[in-house]
Amino acid sequence: MGVYQPIDYVIYIGILFVLLFLALRFLFTKIKIDKYFVFTISPYMIMAIAIRVLADVEFFPRSKLWSITPGVYIIAFTLAFFSIIIGHELEKRNIISYWKFAFAIACFPLIYLLYNLGHYINYPLRLAVPPLMAIAITGLVYFLSPFIYKPLKEFENTAMIFGHLLDGCATFYAINYFGFGEEHLLPLFLINSSGNAIIMIPLKLALIIVVVYLLDNLHKEEKATFKEKDISILGFKFKVSSLLMENFYLALKVIVFIMGFGPGVRDTLLPALL
Repeated sequence: MGVYQPIDYVIYIGILFVLLFLALRFLFTKIKIDKYFVFTISPYMIMAIAIRVLADVEFFPRSKLWSITPGVYIIAFTLAFFSIIIGHELEKRNIISYWKFAFAIACFPLIYLLYNLGHYINYPLRLAVPPLMAIAITGLVYFLSPFIYKPLKEFENTAMIFGHLLDGCATFYAINYFGFGEEHLLPLFLINSSGNAIIMIPLKLALIIVVVYLLDNLHKEEKATFKEKDISILGFKFKVSSLLMENFYLALKVIVFIMGFGPGVRDTLLPALL
């Protein structure tokens, strides 16, 4: 597996901004981000991870267009986007809830992918180690949150902490005990400098707490001065409503969670495939 280069990050961040804009323009003006929305996108997220790992084991050819980063996540986003849009139209006609439709659409390819992925899992007990570590540390942070930052106990904040701790714990486990390598430049530098991948756990935890704090405070400041208005971006005009503003900050938290949870699940799976 190669190491990501600076140009890769520029491209991926650009793609992320485009996807976020599309979601804000066409999706979050209609759909509220809540537990149903998170439940709906979960199988699409797992689908992307499964395709990515199946590319690692050469079940699928490695292609940036659809089976590895960034293509696999663009494909998952596109499928989720259109499934939710269609589901919303069906919901308006009182046919089926949008989230039930979109979730069902994802289940068919997901079952196929998980079935094939299961054939490569030779050491299933290894799958338990990173999640148990992440759950234990997340639980500790949860109970200590009144002394650190009380809103850490809120569900979406706890989810972000768990997602990134899973990534940190899985990275530590895979590198220290099974000889895997790090693909990202900054973590690679930090691991090489410290001589041990365990450095990723406290660093991930500290970073995500800072991110949670910044997002929460930016949200509070925005709410205090918010007024609905019409804006134009790249020729597209749309109304910035209170729903869109709330969805924007929740969408950022969902993205932060996925950026930790997705690589964390992949890194949890890889040692079980050896």
